[in-house]
Amino acid sequence: MLKWCFAFNIHRMADSSSSQPPRATSLSSNTLQQEQNKHLVRQFFEALDKHDTERMDQLVSGTNYSLHFSGMPPLDWNANKREFLDPFNKAFPDLTRNIVDIVAEGDKVAVSVNVTGTYKGEFQGIPATGKQVSFTAMDILTIIEGKITEEWATADMMGLMQQIGAIPPRSASNSSSTNSDDTAKV
Repeated sequence: MLKWCFAFNIHRMADSSSSQPPRATSLSSNTLQQEQNKHLVRQFFEALDKHDTERMDQLVSGTNYSLHFSGMPPLDWNANKREFLDPFNKAFPDLTRNIVDIVAEGDKVAVSVNVTGTYKGEFQGIPATGKQVSFTAMDILTIIEGKITEEWATADMMGLMQQIGAIPPRSASNSSSTNSDDTAKV
């Protein structure tokens, strides 16, 4: 009986003159769009690694792209991209973003990135050391009509600043400070 019901419903869906395509077709279309969105994000990160702002401009909305980087007010990309990118590019000219994980749903793409490079130029007043740096970043990008319109980004800036010597690294003794004075008395 179950086989007959399943077969009947499949046959009925195939014969339907409804203007709505079967769900499997719309899933395929959504999957294709999500794969295209992920490809667009990969291209954006490749252009970022190459310092190719011209290519980045082709991938983002020319009128409606905003970057929200943790700890900063929203950035108007068209007016301020060089102001934002130049300090990083000068301090870490070989900065590379390796996409560790990428997930798409609807018009959003979430990406986890491992960022590596060499500290070759001054950054925020800290002289270059020539040391290799590595930190993680997470981004959520919105793609509308084949263009990136919004990006929410966060990066392990504390870890980066520790690696370049701007702040001292956290020591093991600081992370578990328990002494008898901290113990509650009953």
